[in-house]
Amino acid sequence: MTSQQGTQLLPMEPVKRVWEDAANAPTDPPTKRQSQDPAALHLAVSPSLYDAPFPFYRRPAEVGCFSLDGQRCYHGDARQLRYYNPPPTEGPSPCFDLRDGYRDRYVRCDGSIREGLDHLLKWVEGNRDRLRTEGEERPISADFVTWRGHLTKVLTTPYEKQEGWLLGVSRFRGTFYISEFETPAAQRRKETQPEILKELTYMGYKFEQYMCAGKNPAVLL
Repeated sequence: MTSQQGTQLLPMEPVKRVWEDAANAPTDPPTKRQSQDPAALHLAVSPSLYDAPFPFYRRPAEVGCFSLDGQRCYHGDARQLRYYNPPPTEGPSPCFDLRDGYRDRYVRCDGSIREGLDHLLKWVEGNRDRLRTEGEERPISADFVTWRGHLTKVLTTPYEKQEGWLLGVSRFRGTFYISEFETPAAQRRKETQPEILKELTYMGYKFEQYMCAGKNPAVLL
């Protein structure tokens, strides 16, 4: 598995800087800090540096699951699991209405509430035995606790030319917890997002709803 708080990774060009303690991160200009702080870590962002054979990754294995209901309440089980259940390829079109419910039933999430790693950490707290290696003194044996998308942003940094990111990192008893913070640019984009884009986002989730079933279709046959 892979979590929050503390160190900030600040997107800059041509490097990404890592501070061990966000509270003590210097406020002077980056160009000045580069010459004053030899201990700062760097992540080079030139794509040519990563032009090499693909590294070996072990096949991921599921260690647990949790669900969030319509009110974003946590449940430590798979009650919200859905199964892919497309319409028949033969016969009439299913005529999916992807706008259904957008105007009269859609409950928008409160964008001011930052969930961070709360739900993930709640699962970790209740399932430490699944994440602990026998003989280890650490609370859990994971090196990182974070959302998959956060690692994706870091790994694609050399190829991302438009959007920056801001991550908070804490190390607790040998495990790094990584959580994302909204950049000012991302916040502005969200606040000024056209209504049509919001509707298109809804339509994507609506399509997913049409294509999934609450029960395993193989069992229903």
